[in-house]
Amino acid sequence: MNRPDWSAPPTYEEALDIARSLAADPDTLTPYRHQELETARYGRGFAFLQTIRNDHGNMDGYVLVATTAHGSGVLLPGERTIDAVIAEHLARAEHANRDIPDSELSVAHRVALEAYDIGLTCIDELPGRRAIDAETADYAAFVLIVLLRNHIPGASGRNILARNDSLMRSPTPGRRHTQPCPRCERPAIYLDSYPRAVCDHCRGRTTDRTGRPVTGFNTHLSGGMIAYYTDMIERSDGSASPHEECVEVTRTGACLIDGHPATMQEARFGGIVVQTAPDY
Repeated sequence: MNRPDWSAPPTYEEALDIARSLAADPDTLTPYRHQELETARYGRGFAFLQTIRNDHGNMDGYVLVATTAHGSGVLLPGERTIDAVIAEHLARAEHANRDIPDSELSVAHRVALEAYDIGLTCIDELPGRRAIDAETADYAAFVLIVLLRNHIPGASGRNILARNDSLMRSPTPGRRHTQPCPRCERPAIYLDSYPRAVCDHCRGRTTDRTGRPVTGFNTHLSGGMIAYYTDMIERSDGSASPHEECVEVTRTGACLIDGHPATMQEARFGGIVVQTAPDY
């Protein structure tokens, strides 16, 4: 169960409804009052204890519902307490909302942030873009793609960087991060195993053979792919609707981008990759 807006702290009743949907046995839930969690500057929410029954007996568990996340787990005797879970959650929330000083930003980060914060989708669109070497431009384009993928309404690019520590690491010298999209030549994330992978702009225009938009998803954590009709995933008013599978694309992976042949498949390490067809 998801709340429509995670930017505001949940009420107790909202948190309880979500906790019931996550609990192994909702009837065992009991509130665990924690003033620091319930009044936190970041990650505010509510915690609940639960009982998890299995073949080996009963185990203590928890459910945590907060502005930044919700989840549940087991409390192993002598190893983890609910107070420790809450402390870890609040530490992550503070870290994700930290201020990033200019001294931690490379030239590539600054170029990507400038483009993101003025609403651009490509660093080459920056007015009077400064001259930077090809390797720096490549990484800046990659950072911008990730910022756009992790867009948070009302949040600055720095806010998103703070939530993605991997982007703050220095890139490996000589490593390639982007490639020209084979459809439109916009920057696409470079994937060695998928040389025909398209950019996010083209990926968002995949259709079945009738022209109806489709979107691919993994069926489970270990892989698998299913294609749904995009207009049945989320409506323009933000309301969800029952998913309708596009059986043909799920079965064959064959799709179209602007009427041109393409393929959709599960990626090697998770996610879905869309490529132009080999004979394109």
